[in-house]
Amino acid sequence: MSDLIKLTLFVAADPKTGHMDFAGANEGFKQFFKTADNPTTVARSTFQVAALAGPYFLIEIEGIAARKK
Repeated sequence: MSDLIKLTLFVAADPKTGHMDFAGANEGFKQFFKTADNPTTVARSTFQVAALAGPYFLIEIEGIAARKK
């Protein structure tokens, strides 16, 4: 995770609420970034989309990583 430099989040509305769960996406983010194991963070963009590939998919994440040699 420390090699990631940019994330793009595509979030569909939760059918139960009709809204994207931005707070839930942030909670998931906090599990992997700015932690004791990985004190770094990444640039990120979040977009609400009408739907994703499967009817039960609420988030799709695209990541760009770079590793120093």
